[in-house]
Parts: sequence; C-alpha cells; structure tokens
Amino acid sequence: MRKKWLGIGLSVGITGALIWGYGASASAESTAMGVYESALHQTKEAKSMTAHAQLALTDNGTKLLTLDGVAKIDHNQHIGNVNATFTDTLGEKSMQAFLEKDQVVIKKGDSNVYRVMEKLERSLQPENDADNKRGAMMHKMFATVFGDLGKYATIENLPDGGKSTSLQLSEEQIPAFIQAAGPILYDKLAKHSQEASSSENLLSVKLPRLQEDFQVDQVLLNAKINEKNQIEQQSAVVHLSGTDASGKEHKLQLSLDIRLSDLGTTTPDRIDLTGKQVEKVSREDMKNKWRKDWTKHSDFE
Repeated sequence: MRKKWLGIGLSVGITGALIWGYGASASAESTAMGVYESALHQTKEAKSMTAHAQLALTDNGTKLLTLDGVAKIDHNQHIGNVNATFTDTLGEKSMQAFLEKDQVVIKKGDSNVYRVMEKLERSLQPENDADNKRGAMMHKMFATVFGDLGKYATIENLPDGGKSTSLQLSEEQIPAFIQAAGPILYDKLAKHSQEASSSENLLSVKLPRLQEDFQVDQVLLNAKINEKNQIEQQSAVVHLSGTDASGKEHKLQLSLDIRLSDLGTTTPDRIDLTGKQVEKVSREDMKNKWRKDWTKHSDFE
C-alpha cells in the first residue's frame, strides 16, 4: 500500500482505457464501439485470465517511470497474484502481491517481510445484482461526462478472423470536462509526486510543476479482438503539455499496454506463509493511514 504513486499512475492510464469502454454506451449507432463493447462483455465471461501490463511515463523523452507486471486472476475463487517490476529515478524495484480468499499478502522485492492484510468484507448484496447495478451506474456516468465519442472510432477486420478497433482524439475532440479538470488533477499529482519522492518507501517520480497552460493534447486507444470475440490486447497513450514556472515547455506521454492470455485457464500462484516473517496489518491501521494520507493531500492550494 506504500506504492501509492504507482497506483495513481496506473489509474491514469487505466482511466484512459475505461473512457473508451464505457463511453461506448453513449454511442449505440457506432459500429466500432458496439464491436468493442461486445468483446468487452465476452472477455468478462472468462472467469480467469492472465494480464501482462506495461506502463511508461516520459517528460520530453526522458523516462520518469516504467512498470512491467503480470497479474493472474481467478474470479470464481476470488484469488489472484501480481508480480511487478518498476523503475523510477532511484533505480529498479519490485513487489509481489497475493490475493487470497480472506487476506491480501504483499512483499517488497528487497524485503523478507510479508505484510498480511485482512480483506474487506464483500457486500451482502447478491453479486450479480450488485455488479449489474454498478455497471448501469458506470455506463450512465461515463455517457454523461464523456458524451458521444463513438463517432471517432474505427474498426478493421484482420486476416486471422479478429478485429482491431481504434479511437483517436485530438485536443479539440477531447471532452471539455477533461480539459477543465486536467490542470487541477495534474497539479495535485505533481505536488504529491514531489512529496512522495522524498520518502524512501515511495516511488521517486517528480512530475514537473506546470502552469495554467497545461492541456491534454491527444488520446490514442487501440484494442485487438480475437476470433472468439475476446479482447487480447488493449493500449492507451495520452499526450500532455504545458510550461513550468521558468517558461520551459514540457511534453509528457503516458502509455499503457495490456495483453490478456490464458482466458478461462489461468491458475494464480499461491503463497505459503509457513516459516516466513509475517507482519500483520489490521483493517483499522489501513483505514487510519488512508485517512491521514487523504487529509494531507486533499487541499488544492
């Protein structure tokens, strides 16, 4: 959980992919988006899968952060594991995480300590009913916020029987909400990244502090769908720009690539804690830490 900045970076990239997926609901007449949404639904039907993820963040071509990770998930058993390696300004680091039925286990690559956290209780509401309600709510929210993006999407039939779908948004086509909220969100992330970089427990990633001319220049989203109508690969590239207080121009690029394999046949790795050094972290400790972090970083000054 100390990898907070890593989580923020991943969330930005994944958000770009989600804009494409849930934005489809606002464009029923778009063939490309309809194909993508159908494949997304079919992919979710696979109760297990392996995801290979790569993330990169650059500033004027200089790498600020890279990540390479593999996640194995089994939805039926509610278990999974993640192996990730990431590189920041201080060098390469790694971590392992194991999601068990009743707990989460995290180990930093350079440590022999396994941190064990009790899983939060799942809602008593029936799972399918809860998922349907969440899905409907997300569709409605994204349709309202992002509007009709489907008209910018394209589709191509591939020789192997699969399909390729793409969505490219220029500065003028990016929803006004993103352009308006972008400077506020970016400044928040930049402030947090510089504070986090001063702690050895967090990633050292210093985003440049940009002025009010910050903007989202371009968003590129692509997906490859196989002949079984399952998503095999999805990528997102976001281009940002702005100037710092000294007048220097910055061109930032955030890219995320996710490749799915072994759909329906993945078996996650398990962890046996027998004989290992274990540190238990209570749910209350985590709540207090999240509350403290939120209070510390919740101002937009």
